[in-house]
Amino acid sequence: MVRKAPVQARSVESMNRMLEAGEQLFYEGGSPALTLEAVIERSQTSTGSFYARFGDMNGFLEAMHERVLGIIASEMVPIIAKAAAQPDLESAILSLTKAALDIVDRHRAPVYFFAVGNSQDETARSMGAQFNLGGNDAFVGVVGSFLPDASSAAAKRRIDTAWRTILAAMFQHVMLDQSEFSRITMSQNVRATELAVMISGYLRSIPTT
Repeated sequence: MVRKAPVQARSVESMNRMLEAGEQLFYEGGSPALTLEAVIERSQTSTGSFYARFGDMNGFLEAMHERVLGIIASEMVPIIAKAAAQPDLESAILSLTKAALDIVDRHRAPVYFFAVGNSQDETARSMGAQFNLGGNDAFVGVVGSFLPDASSAAAKRRIDTAWRTILAAMFQHVMLDQSEFSRITMSQNVRATELAVMISGYLRSIPTT
């Protein structure tokens, strides 16, 4: 059953209550807490209203995915602006790495579910891919503004590799606790700082060919 867009104000309000309930349940207990019964109870709606709006649980998860990506996207707007306003590349990269780890820390449960647990869903993968590519474009724009020849093939490769490195660090933070991949414990701030130092040095040493 296809998810329906609400028309009446009452239907919009009911849909928003269910999505807000789903969001709360996700952040409180992860995907195991997100059941139809829990959503209905928390939102004080009805099973009929749920099925009329979302069709089934897959439709609800799709709407939740859109909601989570929208929340993260809204958080990224000032982050990108802040990084672009930094005085140099090193400060900009540090600003981005700290913000990146902060975001996945706040949204760890839903990001884990949609990126890993629900990764076989084609719609979810498509939404995630478009979101990641948008982040890539923003990163390239910020970093490129601090490099003298960002348009060269070598610079493009380095900037892309830097983006992949930050994205990998974000997914590592989502999927694993520190003790599961390292014997050294670092605070989130230290990890972000060390990552920024490594990436900044790498970008500053872009080859001329």
